[in-house]
Amino acid sequence: MESLARIDFFELHDLDGTPPVLRTLHTESIMTIYRLTDAAREYSRPLALALRSGADHRIVDLCAGSGGPVPLIQRRLHAQGVHTQVTLTDLVPNVPAFERAAARNRRRLPDPCCSVDHVPTSVDATDCRLDGTRTIYGAFHHFPPALASRMLQNAVDTRQPMVVVDTKRSWLYVLVFPFFLTLAVLLAAPFQRNPLPRYLLRLALTYVVPVLPFMMFFDSVVSFLRMYGRAELRRIVDGLDGTESFEWTIGVEPGFTEAQYLIGIPRRE
Repeated sequence: MESLARIDFFELHDLDGTPPVLRTLHTESIMTIYRLTDAAREYSRPLALALRSGADHRIVDLCAGSGGPVPLIQRRLHAQGVHTQVTLTDLVPNVPAFERAAARNRRRLPDPCCSVDHVPTSVDATDCRLDGTRTIYGAFHHFPPALASRMLQNAVDTRQPMVVVDTKRSWLYVLVFPFFLTLAVLLAAPFQRNPLPRYLLRLALTYVVPVLPFMMFFDSVVSFLRMYGRAELRRIVDGLDGTESFEWTIGVEPGFTEAQYLIGIPRRE
């Protein structure tokens, strides 16, 4: 499928007109799917590889949504003896979700070696000024090539390691996974922990007027069509100014999610 042109189309939860509460419910559903599928098992491997290659153990997670998978990844790495300090960021930060992620971290990992904090103000992934290993999980495909290039160029210009993890583009994911993800939304809605008003709204938008299942199905189809292939990632990397100052690795982690990754580590001067 990588021989086909990447399709750049909109996702419903990205639209400016999408109500913030609906966007939050959607990203919380994605978090639930991360937990159900144990995505952290495969998603942690590229970050672990980057850390072994010299990446900073201070993690700056870009486009973290409602917390993203990085706190889950942090706990898995901690169990392996790898300690990280995570800062969650987003262009439109969901501060309550970030605070809940930090609270869960304190309960699960009371050891001060691993922390989760956040930036409460907007952080532009294409112009980030924070030091640390930048990570972006499941969101790189939202950026058209020009913006994707700007994000990576910013990492090169500031000499900060970069770890990009997304799903491999394939027909299997386009034809099968949207049904699986939509089913997960339908089954998991009653078990998601939310304040009562939002919990009732989730149930109403799942079972009475099935807006959330429709959003998940539509956005997942579009997402899998927007994923960058390895050849496309290589072209973006090759076009960066000063790209030779970084060591770039592109690969796929075998498994349920087929996590495709791009790792950039500054070469030692």
